[in-house]
Order: sequence, then C-alpha cells, then structure tokens
Amino acid sequence: MSSQRVIQGGAVPSGSPVNDVAVIEVDGRPLVVCADQGNDVWTWDVLGDEWTRRPLEDLREYDEDDEDDEYDEEDEDDEDDGLAPHLYPDFMHVGAEVVGGRVVLATGGHHQGPALWDLLSGELLSGVILSHGGVHALDTACLDGRLAIVTGNSVPEHYEWDPSSPEWIDERRRELPGHSDDMGDLKLSRIGGRMLVASVSGDDVLVTDLERGERLHAMAGAGIFRAVVLSEGMVAAVNDAGVLWRWSLADARPITDPIRVHDTEVLAMDATAFGGRTLAVTGGDDGTARIWDLTQGVQIGPALTGHKLRINAVAVTEIRDRPVAVTAGQDGLVQVWDLTP
Repeated sequence: MSSQRVIQGGAVPSGSPVNDVAVIEVDGRPLVVCADQGNDVWTWDVLGDEWTRRPLEDLREYDEDDEDDEYDEEDEDDEDDGLAPHLYPDFMHVGAEVVGGRVVLATGGHHQGPALWDLLSGELLSGVILSHGGVHALDTACLDGRLAIVTGNSVPEHYEWDPSSPEWIDERRRELPGHSDDMGDLKLSRIGGRMLVASVSGDDVLVTDLERGERLHAMAGAGIFRAVVLSEGMVAAVNDAGVLWRWSLADARPITDPIRVHDTEVLAMDATAFGGRTLAVTGGDDGTARIWDLTQGVQIGPALTGHKLRINAVAVTEIRDRPVAVTAGQDGLVQVWDLTP
C-alpha cells in the first residue's frame, strides 16, 4: 500500500492550497518552504512537526521609480496608492538556498517578477524585477558563493545575487537563448562540472549551459510539456496528456518510446539519483503521485495516495540520508514520502 511510504504529513495552517514548495536544510534540520494561494509563505520543520508563518517585508514599499521598472503608463489607472499593479506579493513559485550565512528565499508569480528575501527575518534583499509576463517557472542554485536564479515566462532569464551587495548583479541579468513560447517548467542542476538549465517551451525541451549562456540541445516531443527534470545522462519531460519523454543528455537522442505515467495531466515532477538509479516522482491532477525508475522506464510500487485534490508541487531531496519526496496540493496538504526502493 502507498500509505506505507508516508513518513509524515500535515496541512498548511492557513487552510489555503499550496502553490509551490522548496526544501532546505537549516542548522541540520530539513525545512519545507511553502507558498500558499493566500500569498503567505510558511515553513514546516518536518522533524519537529512545527509550522511557522514567515511575514515578509511588503513589496509595496518598493520604489516604483527604480530603474528596473518596466510597466506601461497605461497601467497607472489600476494603481493602488500610487503603486504599480505588479508590486504585490504573488507567490506562485519559490526557491530557497543558504547563501552567505542567510536563508535566501526567491519568489515570483504571474503578477510579480523575481524578488529575494531573508526568509528568517523577512527582509527584502533585492529590488523586484518588474515585467508584464511575471514568473511562470523558477529555480535556484548556489554558484561560486552567489545565488543563481533562473525564471521564465516566454523566455528564461538568468539573474545572480551576491550576499555582499544589496542589489542584483547587473551584468548577470541575461536572457537564455532558444525559447519562443510560454514556459511550463525549468530545472537547474550541476552535471559534469557545468550548471545546466533544462526548460520546456510548448512541445520543445531545451538544455542550456547557464554560465556560458549557450544552448546545448533542443528536443521535440508531442503535446504541451508541463514539467521537466535533469539528471546525470538524461533529460525527461512529461506532457499535458501524462506521457513521459526521455532523451540522452549526451546527444539528445530519445531513450526508447514515450511512456504514459498518469491517466490525467501531470502538473509537477522532480528527480534524484539514488543507488545507481535515477528516481523521479510525478504529481498529477488526479491527486496521486507516482515513483518512476527513469533508467528502466518503470513505475516503482503503487500510486501514492493521500491528497484529496490535484498535486501542484513535488520536491525530491534527502532527509537524514534517506531519499524522500515532498508533495503539496490544492487541498493544502503537504506529504513526505519514503523513496527507498
């Protein structure tokens, strides 16, 4: 039974659906960061089963005359208290990293460009980057002591933040090449000494060398891709029909035929390498999660049940050297699953 894989579960105290999650280790303890649809950020200390609301400095205090503002004058009719309509919290996507001794939270949404906070103090660390497209996908990584953040709507953009500076590093703001359609998902991963970005745009999957800004591969599939993962030797993406495609990271060739992983739309996926295998977890519109051996292309065990509504986010990580998946859904539930084969 799938319930045998449940390590722990809880509900975000706000009762709101959870849009996205990130998992980070703070003082040796795993901390799950949740963004809910009430535009609040919560953390869950899994080991202590303790939820904490994290008040963040109000974005609306940010100066709309900052040189990065890019909204049109036509938007002024919709301003509230003289502020651009883009300047309110919209936590659709979150990422978190420990950088320079701080727990840095990156956020963005359809109405808010990328911005950074000190998660524990709530201090706004960077000016928000304004854009009409907002943020439709986001991932973060540590890069030579700095925070690297890639966000996307119609195109992916790469930003970096140095803990010694109060602002973004201007020369590191750049658009990554090759996209021509709305983005569904992206992932950052260091593989073979390079920081790579896998991203989906319509029925295309692209792999880019982040530091060089160089596109390495472009792979085509079918349907609209919703989620992508990047692992040693492999890129995988799942489309809106629940069909998973796999390609070789070396030469972009397909790895066997596509496989159906859900009977409904898949909204989230993440992966990890463990025990010589690449394990992926998919979260579906049907409220189930499934574990996959991407190397063999087979499902491991029965579907993971427990969510009452669709699963919006999946994060695969380790807790005390045990591989786990964290799933979060429209029902406000957050579940931790044991991935040990």
